[in-house]
Amino acid sequence: MTSADSQRPGRARWVVMGLGLAAVLGGGFAVWRGAGEPPVLEHAPAGASTSRAGGVPAPASRPAGAPLRIVRFTASPHDVPVGGRVALGCEVEGGSGEASARRFTWVAARGRLEQENGPTAAWVAPKTPGLYQVGVLVQEGDVQVKQTLMLHVHVPTPEDLAALMKEGDWKQAREQTLAERQAAEAKLAALGEVVAKRETREDRLRAYYALADLAALQLDEGRYEEALRSYEELLGSHLETDPKRKPFLAGKASALFALGREDEALRVYAQAGEENLSMSHYYAGLLLEARGQLPEALEAYRRAAEANRWFADPLLRQAQLMLRLGRPAQEVVELLVTASPRFGRELLLERLATDVQFAAVNQALTASGRTAELEERRPIETRLPEPPKPPEPGRTAVITPEP
Repeated sequence: MTSADSQRPGRARWVVMGLGLAAVLGGGFAVWRGAGEPPVLEHAPAGASTSRAGGVPAPASRPAGAPLRIVRFTASPHDVPVGGRVALGCEVEGGSGEASARRFTWVAARGRLEQENGPTAAWVAPKTPGLYQVGVLVQEGDVQVKQTLMLHVHVPTPEDLAALMKEGDWKQAREQTLAERQAAEAKLAALGEVVAKRETREDRLRAYYALADLAALQLDEGRYEEALRSYEELLGSHLETDPKRKPFLAGKASALFALGREDEALRVYAQAGEENLSMSHYYAGLLLEARGQLPEALEAYRRAAEANRWFADPLLRQAQLMLRLGRPAQEVVELLVTASPRFGRELLLERLATDVQFAAVNQALTASGRTAELEERRPIETRLPEPPKPPEPGRTAVITPEP
């Protein structure tokens, strides 16, 4: 996105998120096998061979008793339409070497997990486009290892719908989607009833809290006009100086960004400050940069990079803008080196080398001679369950993923 028009959140909000997908896959590096094929996340130990086609490092065989480790975390496909299905797989080595001794716990920040059969599972995407995290926890005795990755969910295209029609489970998937929509509609209606009843003081108090839940649900469901009205009503119940207004201002800003009402969105965004959602910071940065307000855009990118540790674009745009503002190249390089454990050395280098909009950043990094200082990605263990407590004598332990 090089023009101001292409940076409009209302027109390209999911394209923006898709740009960062190559830089947010977790756990080692992403091996892109070819057109239409899924990414495979692998750890390449020192000295690993590269006998596979395309020079992809093959994990070296390890004897039983070696440390337990996840060598491959696969997702097929990695980019699906809303309601689409992704097959997940996890390959483990080390430990005792006995598959029966390992426990697999699958976790999803959103969407629905199905067919959790040990090292494999299926993930059904939610109905809202975006980037979503899935993870797996593998345990053997007192030892546990974790891994996560991000999956991209997009608005269905005609081709997606045609492909879904050919699938044997289309009817089941359609019924499930309808059931989820009906559940959301029922929740919206129930909250709406509570909001509408304001006869007594207790009713009005309940209505206030229900309205806050209703606004958040409307925003999550993509009902941006309705969410905007709800947030405006909530804001009307607080004085201008009340700090409790800021979360509602943040919700209002998100709705305005989604509706493409740029001037209003930026004004409300500034009022919400740090309470804004990470993507609101990013959208604000795009708009401010397009309008030539570079210092303000730089601050917005910084906040977005700190708030969303999975999305690399805010960091890279922050680095690019620092160079435009005449900041020292060594400062920019230090920013990349410090942040590299979040995204991974290989993925950052690939992104910088192939994306022309970050050519100046790539040139600064190459000229610095510090490329080797970029680190491989360190797992970011978020939204993953705590290890289960040992079962009491005579009882069976049951591991249940978090909702």
